[in-house]
Amino acid sequence: MIFASDLDRTLIYSQAFVNDYPAPVKAVETGDYYSYMTESAAELLKDLAGRLLFVPCTTRTVEQYRRIGFLQNELRCRYAVTSNGANLLVDGAPDAAYRSDMLKALAHNCAAGMDILQGFGRLSGAGWAGAMRHADEAFYYCIVERDNVPLDELAEFSDWAAKQNWHVSLQGRKLYLVPRAVNKWSALQRVLEMAGDDKVAAAGDSLLDLPLVQGADYAISPAHGELYEQYGGYQLDLHARSQSQSQSQSQSQLQSHKRSQCYLNPHPKCWRRVFTESFTDLPNNKQGACSRRHWIFTESSGLAAGEEIIKTVMQLLRPIE
Repeated sequence: MIFASDLDRTLIYSQAFVNDYPAPVKAVETGDYYSYMTESAAELLKDLAGRLLFVPCTTRTVEQYRRIGFLQNELRCRYAVTSNGANLLVDGAPDAAYRSDMLKALAHNCAAGMDILQGFGRLSGAGWAGAMRHADEAFYYCIVERDNVPLDELAEFSDWAAKQNWHVSLQGRKLYLVPRAVNKWSALQRVLEMAGDDKVAAAGDSLLDLPLVQGADYAISPAHGELYEQYGGYQLDLHARSQSQSQSQSQSQLQSHKRSQCYLNPHPKCWRRVFTESFTDLPNNKQGACSRRHWIFTESSGLAAGEEIIKTVMQLLRPIE
């Protein structure tokens, strides 16, 4: 099995999440920026990486990824997906063939970056968005004043960008403009070919992780972030409400939700609540075929969620071993 996971706000967390945390934590990134895991999570991940192929999948640039000393010195990952899928590192070095194929797909399938920036410029004149940065010549991001973001206008821009095959994601104080050809699942497919494995457990918290969790056999998301807000929170509330209603009422509720069906966890450890979702727009989907995947949301959020995600993968691994 391959465990492909987003890093920031999924497995590792900034100083803001550490304040008053009751358990010991480990600094996995030091220097100008600090990131943390619980000490237990770091040890569990090292153990897990010895039993399967762990592939970090991050929106960080290559340079930013290399700042995480824990992954460079203690785990030494064979493969790593960086720049949201624009780069694939093999033994620490960029895979030139993959990069070339990605740039061709970007040129053929997505609108030019300058066109997207011009469209964004028409709504960013109020001073709520900082200078746009070009990350590894693949996507753009900027720092925003979250309270001043014109959400309605941004939603309209997002709809327009989607028609140009670009994705807009607002994560905390960062706004990302990412071409759809640049995604973590596409890069991971190259890893599957190289490693000769086809069973994937994936973890992520943001909409930029959606192609990754959609493509995986088992997906795990923390109880925070864009994916939880748009998918997990609603589903957990729906499950809770169904406990106090008649079977017919519960079935009516489930049918009214067009995209998913809520059910009790069928995995060996049944103390988590999950749902499956049917997708027809997966990056690797052919002829509109419908794929079903298991999607697990953690009970905890923040630093504790990172540890819970690793424990969940260990539980999924047991029947295979």
